[in-house]
Amino acid sequence: MNDALIPELAAYKQWRTAAHTLLLELRRNIADPTPVSLEALSWYQALMALPVSKTSVLGDAVWDFNEDHPNAARNVQGAKLRLNFESYPLLNQSAVLEVKVALYCWLKMPAATRSFASPTNIKANTAISCMKAGLSFLDTMSGQARQLMTDEFFEVGHHGLTYFDAGMYREAALIHPYAFGPDLKKFFTLVRSPFFQEQIFDKPLAHVELESLAWARVLKHVPASERTYRILPNDVFEKASREASFAVVDFLSTLREPVDDLVALTRQNASGYSLARAQELSRYNFDLYVALRLRRKGYESGAMAEALDEVRSEYLSEIGQHDFKAPVTLVKLTSAKLDDEFRRYVNFVSYSACYLVAQYTGMRPSELSEILVESCMEQESDYWLLISNVIKHRQGLAKLFDDKWIAIPIVRDAIRAACLIAKVKQNPYLFSSVDTVAQDAEPNSMSSLGITHQFRAFFEEILTDEEFESLEFSPYTLRHTLAYQTARAELGLPFISHQLKHFGDLIGGAGQNKAFSAVTLGYGAIAEILSKGGRSSSKTPTQMAEEEYILSYCDPDGNYAGPNAESHKARMKKVFSGYMAAGYTKEQIIAQMAKKRMAIINVGQGFCYGGQREVFDESLPCIGSLRCNPNRCKNAVVTKAHAPKWREIYVQNSLALSSPNSAGAEEELRAAMEEAKGVLEHLGEEVEV
Repeated sequence: MNDALIPELAAYKQWRTAAHTLLLELRRNIADPTPVSLEALSWYQALMALPVSKTSVLGDAVWDFNEDHPNAARNVQGAKLRLNFESYPLLNQSAVLEVKVALYCWLKMPAATRSFASPTNIKANTAISCMKAGLSFLDTMSGQARQLMTDEFFEVGHHGLTYFDAGMYREAALIHPYAFGPDLKKFFTLVRSPFFQEQIFDKPLAHVELESLAWARVLKHVPASERTYRILPNDVFEKASREASFAVVDFLSTLREPVDDLVALTRQNASGYSLARAQELSRYNFDLYVALRLRRKGYESGAMAEALDEVRSEYLSEIGQHDFKAPVTLVKLTSAKLDDEFRRYVNFVSYSACYLVAQYTGMRPSELSEILVESCMEQESDYWLLISNVIKHRQGLAKLFDDKWIAIPIVRDAIRAACLIAKVKQNPYLFSSVDTVAQDAEPNSMSSLGITHQFRAFFEEILTDEEFESLEFSPYTLRHTLAYQTARAELGLPFISHQLKHFGDLIGGAGQNKAFSAVTLGYGAIAEILSKGGRSSSKTPTQMAEEEYILSYCDPDGNYAGPNAESHKARMKKVFSGYMAAGYTKEQIIAQMAKKRMAIINVGQGFCYGGQREVFDESLPCIGSLRCNPNRCKNAVVTKAHAPKWREIYVQNSLALSSPNSAGAEEELRAAMEEAKGVLEHLGEEVEV
């Protein structure tokens, strides 16, 4: 804070009574207020004129920081960077002034407040959020005080925040309409700091343990160990990935657009899945649908011509040479029903594309909202990258990999599909409303709330009612899920840190595969023990994966395949019943088994105890090829954990069966398919491509 600002703050205590008198007279709209000294009036005027942002001074009723942060995230712009002090009419002006000075000091010289172990800079939207929580509670206390004391006594007798006693806090908590949470705690931590006691208040604020009050509403506190489970269940993750991928590649291939993810395309074709065919999608029908949507939105013919890639002659009216036909006439140019059902189909493809980009890049909501579909792809060497903005680190030092994410083939396909659908929406942002933007209107991207709504619409479409109702979803769920799934795939923390753009807090050396972000540990249960000196209250991905394997193999209530399946299940029931009789839960037993590192080898299609044998056994068919077959090996037990591998065997042989290169091998392929199908059905799994 520069020297010119110090006198106004240093003199606050000296002139606080004079300021109260001035504010009281101004509130009463008295033309000739009670006289105060010229020195006090000069100080007050200088204080009110202190600039707090590019457009606001301390004396303004509304503080606006939007022009100070023109590149703020889409979900921060607007109201989150604006504070209207008149929204709290029950407060007297002395209390409002104290809050203004507190916020001013926090923003301009955060280190001086010494209230938080925070960086030297505090974000305006973060500070405003805390101030809104504090002001709303002070407003509630003021309302109660006015009822008890009358408005006149409260206005005259209450000189600021120190005049609220502990009883007022207790009574207000009982009726406060907003939930008690971290923002309100941070507000009172700030105003109770020694700095403000020294600079502003004439006596300490009432000491009240906020957590002990009987609040009408309280934000649910989620312990750190439970937050690690904010991930999609494995089956939902697999289903969402499959459905979204099929929808996107089916859409592209039907429109004769290139497809990068040939595996997804092959599986989609083999499955017989085609929403596009059901909706009679074609390039002609899609182009006509774009024209129809623009016409219905009220686009003029000239604007429509600029928006369309091709203006077909049949679109134009016979009366006006360059005028487009009316919607009721355009829709008759095809036998396809370009109705609400078709609109819902296009929306679903759009939702699918958004899901794939979010799920397989791990972007934050603020970064997702910055993606421009026409210009977001870039190739560097052999790699395709997706470009957005890492707004969170705009003031940070690490810029080497800012704004770029690895784009796997299905992500590239998703962006290509989104480019086509952008013609319908006339909006360049990937995450945007599915409605068509009006002519000459400003296109906008979506806030976090809108992004969440779109994802929920996607999941509601693909999940059963029961699955959807049990789904706990937030804008960060997909980010957590990516971190968890990449950890399960053993890609490693350095890779995950890079993909999630955690650069500001690195642990380890500055070399390849030697450094990862401590923040990454909070995503998808990646609280690695090494970052906590061997002590971790939450499960690491390794522990979770090991427990998943153990549960799959040892669950006394599970399904198994193979010649020893029934005897194995009976043996597990006996083992577990003994421990459970001693008072242990099934979860505790599983965790302990994983901790003891049971000698189980996962060989893709099954679990194997063959590695425990000390003498080489020529009868084991898996040695050398690691092909675990429960029908030929006495050491194999197949569980639900291996269902994806058996499903892959079924799919691969099914695809090979339709290939002309497989002539003469049909019998072996069908036998492999039947074997895989039998295993899947025995495990209670669906046989699906």
